[in-house]
Amino acid sequence: MKYQDTIDIYSDRGKLLGEKLPLEALSPLYNPYINNMLRTIKSTAFIDLTKLQRMLSKGQVGYTTALRQDEVKTMHHLDLDLLGNAHAIVDAMEKHINIQNYNGYEDDTSVRLFNDDQVLMVRVPTLRMSISTGRDVIYTNVGLLMAQILSEMFDITPDSNPDGCGLIKTALFGRYPQMVTFNPGNPLFGFLRPPQTLEGVGRGFQAVMVNNIVALANRRTLDAVALATIFEQGAQFEMGNAAGWYERYNLLGMAYQGFNANNLVLDLIKENREGTVGGVIKSLMEHAINDGVIRAKGEKYPDVLFSGYKLFTTDDPSMWNAYACAGLLAAVIVNIGASRAAQGISAVMATFGDLLVFESGGLPDPDFGRIMGTGLGFAFYTHSIYGGAGPGAFQLDHVLVRHTSGFFTPCIAGGMCLDSGTQIFNPQATSSLFFKIRDALPMFQDPLQKIVEGAEQIKDKFR
Repeated sequence: MKYQDTIDIYSDRGKLLGEKLPLEALSPLYNPYINNMLRTIKSTAFIDLTKLQRMLSKGQVGYTTALRQDEVKTMHHLDLDLLGNAHAIVDAMEKHINIQNYNGYEDDTSVRLFNDDQVLMVRVPTLRMSISTGRDVIYTNVGLLMAQILSEMFDITPDSNPDGCGLIKTALFGRYPQMVTFNPGNPLFGFLRPPQTLEGVGRGFQAVMVNNIVALANRRTLDAVALATIFEQGAQFEMGNAAGWYERYNLLGMAYQGFNANNLVLDLIKENREGTVGGVIKSLMEHAINDGVIRAKGEKYPDVLFSGYKLFTTDDPSMWNAYACAGLLAAVIVNIGASRAAQGISAVMATFGDLLVFESGGLPDPDFGRIMGTGLGFAFYTHSIYGGAGPGAFQLDHVLVRHTSGFFTPCIAGGMCLDSGTQIFNPQATSSLFFKIRDALPMFQDPLQKIVEGAEQIKDKFR
């Protein structure tokens, strides 16, 4: 094994799910469940047939803001019965997009309906994905095939109805390429935003809203944390932040914060169920000392000040960071669990680092300062002077929250699960369809259990 660390994973009820798992068995590179989830996330497209039918019937296309879309209407419209022909659309889509005619490659195409047959879900075959530079294919192939299917099914061609062709294109792709983005709330969408909206190399898996993840977890706190961690660490591995020197750093942080390794997160929460953020920090220090992660630097001045204040050190900065990030998550859960108001998430994210630095006598704060720096800006824009958006409305790659090693947004997701409805931008309002997607795709249910099952499959393969 590259690393000697072994991990025990516990559920959100404190049940031991797997023990002595090699750290590498949790890596997105190797863990079958995480690997399959990341492939599913980037290769799955959805078409909301109800919305598409409504847009076409009203000529409601080409709008640029979600709030004003009802005011936009063209002089053209198409009265197409998409819902009544939903199963025929499935058959046609499967016929066009699958690769069954080629025996040299497994056809893993999946085309089906869910949400009372109102939404089409298309898993693009791996072969089509493999010849693409990215994930554009879930928009280009699925969107253009949908347009062709409607053209054939309802006889809408450039000869018979050129305006109808334009209407279908604009309903599926908005005013692109006149504008970079598609329609807000586009009927054709994926788990991740369209790639042309990305800013920065390797950030594809961060192109998702926190509330969408909360909905995929059905508001179950540690499930949302685990799912957010998978999205974030998928991005960290892609952009190179988890390569070489930093691989173990990211894997440990992922395991302890994201997957409740050694039950540390849950223990800290239980010990401070009637406590405060400061209490979580005190408990974290006790755990770190007792587990040998940190130790007093010395027994006399300058390592012990005249007031009795002690400086601490560590021989394993990566493990200390994992503990600190687990403590950060526990502090958010304790704080928001008490207030049931997600607005306090940013206060914890902005102040936890300073509190921990003072308590630990100079040891680095979570993610070596990145959490605190990001948290200060996040606090300003969520509930300080500006107060422009709720925590759950942020995308993982938003310019304010994308500057850590993947340990920031899992805390937001966990906190949003505990909000009691104080947010205007709540998961039910912004991400209602993702609750249905969770029901349609069981892989999003019980992620910790499935991560462990994947690790058990491969734990003996590391040498």
